[in-house]
This record gives sequence, C-alpha cells and structure tokens, in this order.
Amino acid sequence: MPTSDHDLTAILADDHRDLARFCTELELDQGSPENRKELADHLIAQFVQHLVAEDLPRPGDDHDEVDDVMRRLADTGPQQPQFETLLGAFIQTVRSHVDESGPAALQQIQSSCSPDRLRHLGKAVRQSRDRARSVPHPAVSDRVAPKSVLRRGSGIVDRARSAASQSLPQDEQHH
Repeated sequence: MPTSDHDLTAILADDHRDLARFCTELELDQGSPENRKELADHLIAQFVQHLVAEDLPRPGDDHDEVDDVMRRLADTGPQQPQFETLLGAFIQTVRSHVDESGPAALQQIQSSCSPDRLRHLGKAVRQSRDRARSVPHPAVSDRVAPKSVLRRGSGIVDRARSAASQSLPQDEQHH
C-alpha cells in the first residue's frame, strides 16, 4: 500500500521498522565516530517524530526519562567516553519500544479510533513530516530519506518535537 494511503497505525508500524533498522546499524558499530554521531542524531529525530505521532490519539504519555537520555546523547560528542554508554541506553529504549510497548500502543490506537480518524491522523502526520523536510547530512544521505533528517546538535530533541508537531491542526496537538 502506498504511504499516501496509510492510516496512522500503518505509519507507526513503518516507523517501528525504520527505528529497528537504524538501531541495528548502530549496533554493528561500523563507521567513524562522527558517522555514528550522525546516525545517533538521526535516530533521535526519528524517535521523537514517532513519539509525537503516537501520542496524537492518546495524549498524556510521559517521555521525560527518554527525553533526558536523548538530550544528553545529542549534547555528547562522539569522542567523549560517555557517548557509547548513552547511545547503548538509547538504543535499548528504542528497541524496548519497538518490541514491547510499540505494538501494544498500536493495538490500543487501532481499537480506540475509527478508521476515518486513523486516516485523518495519518494524513496530518504525513503533512507535518513533509513540512519538516531538510537536506540530509552527507554522512547519512545514502541511508536516510531527506524528509526525516533534522539539524543535529544542541536542542535536537526540542527541534524534532517542534517540527513534528507544529504543522498539525490545533486540535491534534497535545504537547
């Protein structure tokens, strides 16, 4: 089914596959430290976009703990000793979401929303993500779709959350 026909649950399921793929790439521990940092920043942006979309039909989820890890990782250079520790913790969080809480959330969303509502939310997420497009960094351009890359560096969590939610209709925003 083409992405344009996807409802919110299909988009979120696609996100889960993409998140798992980037975790695997980072777990393979290949590439320069700078490349790993680029991939880590991309994973942060993707995960934030995913959480914003997942929260649309069920506001109120608390992401403070994962936000803290993402912020610390985004602010840590690839040569700093704590980079790999923070990256490992973040990958574990993403894997846990993809493998455990994510599928349960998808079932809850699907059972609590009408098909029309799911299509409407899916369209809002696609439009929001299209408006948040940017040019990928050369280090990840061969593996990352341009629409999903956000500027790296300090504040990436806030920029990703803002970009993912700012163009959603007012009644769709919960953060």
